[in-house]
Amino acid sequence: MEQAKYRVLLVEDDQLDRKAFLRLVKEESLPYDCLEASSVSEARSVLASGKFDAIIADYSLGDGTAFDVLNSVKDTPIIVVTGAGDEEIAIKAWKAGAYDYLIKDLERNYLRAVPITIENAIRHKRTIEQLQLLSHAVMSTDDSVFITDMQNKIIFVNRAFCETYGYSEQEIIGKDSNILIRGSGGDGQVDTYEAFSGPEVGSYHIRKEGGRFPVSLSKSVIKDENGNETAIVGVARDISERLQIEDRIRAINLQLKKGIRVSN
Repeated sequence: MEQAKYRVLLVEDDQLDRKAFLRLVKEESLPYDCLEASSVSEARSVLASGKFDAIIADYSLGDGTAFDVLNSVKDTPIIVVTGAGDEEIAIKAWKAGAYDYLIKDLERNYLRAVPITIENAIRHKRTIEQLQLLSHAVMSTDDSVFITDMQNKIIFVNRAFCETYGYSEQEIIGKDSNILIRGSGGDGQVDTYEAFSGPEVGSYHIRKEGGRFPVSLSKSVIKDENGNETAIVGVARDISERLQIEDRIRAINLQLKKGIRVSN
């Protein structure tokens, strides 16, 4: 199976440095589809031809700097390369939005760090995109989603949660999640319901103003890469309408058992 290639743009005005980079790509059989540019204007022209997975830009270019390239792209990780002693510029580039920076040395040993830096930059971008997609999905769902830390303090709520429970994000963040079952006064009684259609048993939650409503609640634990539990995700759905229908079915069944004819 052929390895997927990354589309990489090298913006470098030093011809020897460009050749050294391309030689590295060839010798290491790196999966790069490389395009070159020797100036800011040329880089902008190349960037107009399509999207890139990563950009490597020397800081000092004939008609500008790597900052000009940085300002010309969106959503593409840029790695800035600076001359020895330019640590201050490198830090400024990082603060300006560059993913990372590399310091040039006379032996061009910095090139050895290029492959892993590009790989990390692309992975970072994809992770951010996945998180944004997940965030959009969570914020768009009609179910109430809330996340608590392991001390039961609420650290995240979505739009539907605020609309259903009546709390603003600022009001509910940091609160103990038991407020959802006992109310803001803390003295509410926990009630449960039993579903007609199956063995499901759930509870009632309480809105900010005190209103009580039945919920179908599921929870899952989030673990870090070491397997440590870090948070709990709760998904609650208001099932008032469903229970009303089930109550009606119960009443009809009871009438049928008593031999009473039910009119439609």
